[in-house]
Amino acid sequence: MRSKHLEGLCVCGGVAIGRIRFMGYEFDARPKGSRVSATEVPSEIERFRSAVEDCKAQLQRLRTNLEKEIGSDEARILGVHLAYLDDPTFRADVEDWIEKERLPLESALMKVVRGFDRIFELVENDKLRESAFDLRDVSLRVLRTLEKEEGRDPRALQEEAYILVTKKLTITDMFRLEDKKVLGILAEEGGPSSHAGILARSMGIPTVTGLSDLREQLEEGDFVILDATAGLIYVNPEDRLRREYEGKALQRTPMPPFQEEGPPELGDGTAIDLLGACGNLGEVVQAVDAGLDGVGLYRTELLFLVDQAPPGEDLLHRHYAEILSKAGGQRVVFRLLDLSEDLRPPKEGERREPNPALGLKGIRYLLKNPSLFRTQLRALLRLEPGGTLEIAVPFVTAVQDLHRVREMVRGVRGSLRKEGVPCVDEVLVGAVVEVPSTAFALDAVGQEADFLMVALDDLQQYLLAADRDSLEVADYYKTYHPAFFKLLAELSKETRRLRKRCLLFGEAVSDPLRLPFFLGVGFRSFGVTPVRSPKVRKSLRAWTLPAAEALAKRVLRASDSLALQKVLLEAER
Repeated sequence: MRSKHLEGLCVCGGVAIGRIRFMGYEFDARPKGSRVSATEVPSEIERFRSAVEDCKAQLQRLRTNLEKEIGSDEARILGVHLAYLDDPTFRADVEDWIEKERLPLESALMKVVRGFDRIFELVENDKLRESAFDLRDVSLRVLRTLEKEEGRDPRALQEEAYILVTKKLTITDMFRLEDKKVLGILAEEGGPSSHAGILARSMGIPTVTGLSDLREQLEEGDFVILDATAGLIYVNPEDRLRREYEGKALQRTPMPPFQEEGPPELGDGTAIDLLGACGNLGEVVQAVDAGLDGVGLYRTELLFLVDQAPPGEDLLHRHYAEILSKAGGQRVVFRLLDLSEDLRPPKEGERREPNPALGLKGIRYLLKNPSLFRTQLRALLRLEPGGTLEIAVPFVTAVQDLHRVREMVRGVRGSLRKEGVPCVDEVLVGAVVEVPSTAFALDAVGQEADFLMVALDDLQQYLLAADRDSLEVADYYKTYHPAFFKLLAELSKETRRLRKRCLLFGEAVSDPLRLPFFLGVGFRSFGVTPVRSPKVRKSLRAWTLPAAEALAKRVLRASDSLALQKVLLEAER
């Protein structure tokens, strides 16, 4: 068995070590050629309906179990699958193949899934793709139920924990009620915003996607080291590498509290603000357990990704209130919805945007959909009557964006008071700096904003014109480009001149090569995924302020990307 390594995209960080098991490739096989007789059609349809009812019972039990482990909001994702099991189109499609073409149930399911896959491959709308993904997942669950009833369940005899290798990242492959044997996940397709991706992050399962032709690259039972944080998979590694990773394999449970380590600081005692960057209730709990200074960024998209219909005001309010409760009185900054046009089904006759990532995104989308915007603001403004609310505005490109947000806040707060609904007294409005034009000309936005947040990963991808989620241009995105470092140095100088609190967040914060540069140019506040906070604390303690400042000066003198990277590598500690 020759050793090699693969590279993919991180959905959930962490380390997993073990042997692989292939799942979810059943629909790659050709449908069975045999037909059922006319007299067998009713029994095949009854077999389908019975399997659907069994699946619904499984999902109900699984949802109950997950609510105890990760919270009710994340577990709502399974409600989407329950709804699809009752979807009349799905049921009619399967039964039509059985009744009209006289296909056996398994072949009918495969035919329907092939249709879903064509949707996934052809449509440009991400929300429709996600629907096709979910319908495929539901069909897979039905097929697994049939296999289990007939004693053909490929998972039934597995006793050891394993790393799941699958074609598409699906909830069905991730969970089985009888055990929790999945250590990590490798998938060819399915991203962080997919329903399975959300659950993987909520449960802390190391997951990497974007891996092509896994059936050809791996064999059943291969031993792998999955370093999901780095997006690397080592296949049949040498003993030395295996021993090295065995010492740092992560548990799925949060890291223990860090009270004994004291506040986050540099080696010379310089104080640093280290806050959580979270996207669900589980991560907020992890941030508290990890001893972070609050939640510097809470991404509010979760409930808009788990259901087909937008959540109502009361549901949003309960969710946000639970976030504040779990934060235990520490500061929480809620980022307003960062949605785009491709995350909703198109209306009949509607013309779709050719490039949603550069169209109605973030605050542009909210201002274009005022009813949705008001619903979120009402839920947020009701949180702490008489207190202070902090909201961050995504995708700010002009100071007028902040003016319009403040106008909307005033209008919504006035409406709540007229209705006699208690609400917050003060609203602090921050700007998320992720568009290069905003970063280069910060003065007007910086003066209007109460605080600033720099989305490092998005700013880098827009500056370098390289999608950070695309393997095809990964080399362009990962380049240590001097322009990006010079822009950050100027940003830091501007925020200090404006005397505005500024938080850096994104995967780049956890990079031990770049973190000392951020410190050296003057940044002191960072938002990190809770599970990565131990790594960031360790990097902070390895540096003193004078050493970081000296490194930053050398970095800014570098003439090109290779020279800059060499400076960082030589200084690594």
